[in-house]
Amino acid sequence: KMTAILERISTLSLSGQHLSRLPRLLEDGFPQMPCTVKECEVPQLFREPYIHTGYRPTGQDWRYYFLSLFQKHNEVVNVWTHLLAALAVLLRFKTFVDAEQVPVDAWSLPLLIFVLSSVTYLTCSLLAHLLQSKSELYHYTFYFVDYVGVSIYQYGSALAHFYYSSDQAWYDKFWLFFLPAAAFCGWLSCAGCCYAKYRYRRPYPIMRKMCQVIPAGLAFILDISPVAHRVVLCHLGGCEEDA
Repeated sequence: KMTAILERISTLSLSGQHLSRLPRLLEDGFPQMPCTVKECEVPQLFREPYIHTGYRPTGQDWRYYFLSLFQKHNEVVNVWTHLLAALAVLLRFKTFVDAEQVPVDAWSLPLLIFVLSSVTYLTCSLLAHLLQSKSELYHYTFYFVDYVGVSIYQYGSALAHFYYSSDQAWYDKFWLFFLPAAAFCGWLSCAGCCYAKYRYRRPYPIMRKMCQVIPAGLAFILDISPVAHRVVLCHLGGCEEDA
């Protein structure tokens, strides 16, 4: 019996040694990641106000920037909030489709387009924050892609509001030009943001904000107009429905 006990203790000791080596084995299994650097070690384009460290070095290979998803740096919150939001949208949509048995037809198509536009916008923003540090060229490229994603989301929102929220009288009056106008406003918003991003440097003038906010504001006013009209009519008519 004593021999069996000693063998058991020896086995446990060996198992403990293997477990103690596990963190180092896991660390060795991942490629070595360059450390983040201070703001003085990156070009002016990448620096953000009041953020003095945590920048990823430029000029690394693509694998580094993709793996920086799991590294602590100045963009990590932006990256993960967009990633988790995209997953939440997909999960919520799947739950809704399974629960309601939504068919693939003309009625559900605007909803599908809206969900796809939402995921597209979040994915483009995710890629912009994750990969923009590689170089100045890719910084501009991925932020332009981000603005394209925002304009796609604007149009997807307008489409869903138009078909699911508009009053019949409003629909009959504006159906001919609402969606073309929404597409134009989305393009204008994207063009304004891209121009402002490329044209202006810090300290940013007020014109930069105007190029971004005015087109986006016009798109928002147009896109939300079916919902606003429906709410106003409901209020004026003494509507007491929860919806």
